[in-house]
Amino acid sequence: MYITIVALPLISSFISGILGRKIGITGAQLITCGLLILSTILSFIAFYEVALCNSPISVILFSWIDSEQLIVN
Repeated sequence: MYITIVALPLISSFISGILGRKIGITGAQLITCGLLILSTILSFIAFYEVALCNSPISVILFSWIDSEQLIVN
């Protein structure tokens, strides 16, 4: 869920930028606004989960250094 909060605005900008002429102005506006609203709702849920319920979250995107005894994410 936390990665989709960041990814949804990027996906909406790619869709409206690449497919903007095919889906039209109204379609691009509906897709971008819809995905931004979905991202906002997910961020409110994440805020509730992290700030109000006091549950720590760690999102590991990728492993940067992976040695035998040294692992840096």
